[in-house]
Amino acid sequence: MYLAGLSWKKAERLLSDGTIAVMPLGSVEEHGPIGPLGTDYLIPEEFARRIEASFPNDVVVLPAMPYGYAPTLTSFPGTIDIGIETLTAVLNGIATGMLRSGVRKFLFLNGHGGNNVALDRVALEIYRAGGQAATIDWWILAGQLNREWIGGHGAGQEAAMMMALRPEWVDRSDLCDAEVNHFSDALRNTHLHQISFGGGFVRMIRDVRDSVPTGGFGGPDESSAATPEWGDRMFDAVTEYIEAFIREFLKLDVGR
Repeated sequence: MYLAGLSWKKAERLLSDGTIAVMPLGSVEEHGPIGPLGTDYLIPEEFARRIEASFPNDVVVLPAMPYGYAPTLTSFPGTIDIGIETLTAVLNGIATGMLRSGVRKFLFLNGHGGNNVALDRVALEIYRAGGQAATIDWWILAGQLNREWIGGHGAGQEAAMMMALRPEWVDRSDLCDAEVNHFSDALRNTHLHQISFGGGFVRMIRDVRDSVPTGGFGGPDESSAATPEWGDRMFDAVTEYIEAFIREFLKLDVGR
């Protein structure tokens, strides 16, 4: 069921402490030269749609939260950053509303790493209010399910997902080679803010446009490797995993 489609009468009848509130969220931000700005919330929204089809009576899908915390990406046109405190406050308000409606279980389907601090804060507040929250970062999970699917930011992994989901929004004519401005030969970016040094990694924060002018950092893959078929395989595998987790989460008694 979808929260937006319920009347308050239906919500009163159908929502309970056995219901899982599923919330897709992400960010509106640059995703490399060919990735749509809505990549980070559109992918979790599709996972939520698939999950609802499998659990129409056990989950309630909340409207997707499109905006997130993305301060290091604001030099790229189209990026929207609402700040960590605003994001936390909005998520807390959403959680409070669902708790008042009797829901005690929450699943955040996250598409943007910058949201994690806010999600952890809100998850703890949900716990203290008598509930339990879980967060799944789909892009990390995909790489855990298959190491060949490990991806960077705005590169092959995410481009492939969008090719499978909204192919008309991915324009390959803008494809270009990734450009990275490393600090030095000894201090090299292995991700947007992750620097390799002496066999380990150090976080060094910069405006992403200064470190990766093209906005896409591929890790072991690049946008040129993206195909709709790769995206379809990831969608299917990650969906199967999330559904297995939901079946286990539904068994959990969160009453304290």
